Amino acid sequence: MITTNILQRVFRALHNNKTGSAYTVEKDEQQYLISASHVFEGALEVNSLKIFHGGAWKAIGVEVVHNCLHADTIVFRLPFDLSPRLPVQYGTKGVIYGTWGYFLGFPLSVAAPGCLVNRNFPLPLIKAGLISGMNSEIPPISITYLDGHANRGFSGGPAVWIDPSRTKDPQIIGTVTGFVTECPVHLDTEDDVRDYGTNAGIVEAHWIEDLFDRIK
Repeated sequence: MITTNILQRVFRALHNNKTGSAYTVEKDEQQYLISASHVFEGALEVNSLKIFHGGAWKAIGVEVVHNCLHADTIVFRLPFDLSPRLPVQYGTKGVIYGTWGYFLGFPLSVAAPGCLVNRNFPLPLIKAGLISGMNSEIPPISITYLDGHANRGFSGGPAVWIDPSRTKDPQIIGTVTGFVTECPVHLDTEDDVRDYGTNAGIVEAHWIEDLFDRIK
């Protein structure tokens, strides 16, 4: 079950006419916004972005404090809190294979009206998949694979794990960076037909384990 601890942290973002998802985290007294680098076209400097609120796009000034292209993760310093600071954990420690994970965002520009429930911000869609695997061979980056079907627009949203015991706060385990694409094979040449790739049903989420040491 995904509660407001996570729901109210997820936002629909716009930059250079390209939309994606983003979510808030905190370090000390500062709140930050995290998204996928490719949503912002790998830009090293982004001075402003737009957040959808009250039925319209609204610009806010931001500062890039970290952009790791290898992990497809970008972090912005916010001038004010975008979301309530409800309890949440970060990182992949303790995640159990074969349990349910969730990913949230705004695929294909689809959203649920938030109205007063979410302070006039749209509510993200929630999808789920099993924690199918993890890869931490390139530290400090951890990649989590979820057995789920993502769509364009989920990029930049959070991947979340809920401890089965339900005794701990929800845990953000990564930023959704995309999905694995499967290419059909041409029957005559046996070559990949890469112009006709299909969604393979494997979602990738990246987390930088020392992220909070990197943002200052």
